[in-house]
Amino acid sequence: MHYHECRDKLVVGDFVYICDYRFKDINNKAIRHIKPVKVIVCSNEDLPKNKRVYYSEHHFKPVDKNGKVKAQIIAPYDNTGYRFHTGTSLNIFFNERDCVKKYKNQCLEILEQFNKAKAAKIDYFDKMIEEISNEL
Repeated sequence: MHYHECRDKLVVGDFVYICDYRFKDINNKAIRHIKPVKVIVCSNEDLPKNKRVYYSEHHFKPVDKNGKVKAQIIAPYDNTGYRFHTGTSLNIFFNERDCVKKYKNQCLEILEQFNKAKAAKIDYFDKMIEEISNEL
């Protein structure tokens, strides 16, 4: 589920699982690539003065395998937002299984997009090779 769907259920100090893998354009790098990871919900009031998280009252910090909270700050929304339009939310889950399932589905969707783009490029190059060969 996205941040706007679960923000009222999130409590500072809770552990949740997040993931996100999206491309705006497959010819460029991913907008956001966060593999499934356990995180702790943190209040933006606890952010350092030089950090800012937009469009939400929470941010997330990853938790390592030993249960230690890392310093990295993960915002609920990506950087595609502007002014009063939020970016796209990452996926938030209350269990690891659902998070991994969503991530794998996103990977499958991206693979399908890349395979379609690859086929289109191959068709284009085949047509161009044939056209140029006919000029000889």
